Amino acid sequence: MRKVQVWAEISDQHYHAYELEAQRRGVPLEELVEQTVNCLLRELEREENECSDPDQFLSVS
Repeated sequence: MRKVQVWAEISDQHYHAYELEAQRRGVPLEELVEQTVNCLLRELEREENECSDPDQFLSVS
């Protein structure tokens, strides 16, 4: 598995929510955002695999 560094733009409201949740869990805010992005990517991959119209999604082949 490869790692890719990205920058995410989030609203002040969401930033504050992530900040509070990260403090609650005792983890860096960036780690919590990374977990969220990875979860969203896994969901996208599942949708790509289940899609009946392959032209709707990005092709990785």
